[in-house]
Amino acid sequence: MYARILVPVDASPAAAAGMKEAIRLAGLCHGRLRLLHIAQYGVVPAEAALYQIAPADQGLAALQAGAALLDRLRDDAAREGAVVDSVLLESDGRKVHEIVNEQAQAWEAELLVLGTHGRRGIDRLLAGSVAEQVVRHADLPVLMVRSTQDEAQDGGLQSIAAAIA
Repeated sequence: MYARILVPVDASPAAAAGMKEAIRLAGLCHGRLRLLHIAQYGVVPAEAALYQIAPADQGLAALQAGAALLDRLRDDAAREGAVVDSVLLESDGRKVHEIVNEQAQAWEAELLVLGTHGRRGIDRLLAGSVAEQVVRHADLPVLMVRSTQDEAQDGGLQSIAAAIA
């Protein structure tokens, strides 16, 4: 049914819950997973000068953290029996939802699986929702997996939850 499942991930409990569901779906559909992490870094705060953090260092640190996260998640998914690969990209100031949808199209994904925090009200207004923007602009089905901290740490992928904590 879904041969190519794209799973955007970050180091959040919501992403761990989305990952868990994507692995389950891939097993049921005999599909393959592609994990996507988008390294983001912004303007260096004035306080960073005290610690001599340069923008290049910040970008390198974001890429290294993203690569380590993808390594852990890819290994965990493979241990669960999933056929999985991964992609690490820099946002370069672009909107995350644009990159996710471009990658879905380029890889010819048949389904996007996203973890979501399920924010509502003022929290949603202030924080925004990358998942919501992905859904609004997607040209393929999107499965949004809502999670709480407890759900993300429950069951099968303990090492993902531990790596995120």
